[in-house]
Amino acid sequence: MAFDMSKFGGGRWVKTHPNNVHTHGSLEPVLSILDVRGFALHDLFLVGINDNCGSIVLPTESRAENAAAALEPAYKTRVHLMGRRDGEDVWATDYTRRVLDGTTLSAFITDLTLKDGRQVIKDGRWMH
Repeated sequence: MAFDMSKFGGGRWVKTHPNNVHTHGSLEPVLSILDVRGFALHDLFLVGINDNCGSIVLPTESRAENAAAALEPAYKTRVHLMGRRDGEDVWATDYTRRVLDGTTLSAFITDLTLKDGRQVIKDGRWMH
């Protein structure tokens, strides 16, 4: 039996949508992408600050893999076992928006220079 995603609903900052879909943050663009790409919008918890990065919490590994497939190539994704809750596995698909050249931008830090003077992030991009 899969984890009941409705247990994520009801929080102060959580918005509940039809079909047991819950979101935390301004994530309607991500829901639209999933919908347009054919991912069934039911039984999920979408967590993030904005549509640039976040996680989709899902009750099964196959749904997490399908969510990742729906977001690629616009987003870099990673599917993983998030943990166990109430004796059931809970899976997550982490996503980070890609820019047109395929790289991902830092969602929070736009510029970072180390003490030795090396700039490791410039304009949201990791420097190599």
